[in-house]
Amino acid sequence: MTGDSPAEEFDYRQPFGVDRGDAAEIAEFLRQNGYPGCFASEVTAELARPERERSMIGLVAAEMLRSAAWWL
Repeated sequence: MTGDSPAEEFDYRQPFGVDRGDAAEIAEFLRQNGYPGCFASEVTAELARPERERSMIGLVAAEMLRSAAWWL
């Protein structure tokens, strides 16, 4: 999270890191859904970019993490 306040939400539009396991799970989902060449390294690289610079892979990955709150 970005702060100590529970009311403060994480901003998925900003660059952020994700652990290898989560990136691998997202990449597997994306491979099964139209992105056959997607790997964890690409997911990680996409999430390290600001939202406006992300490809569809990065946008989907950020939304998956936002909706699932995987890091909690």
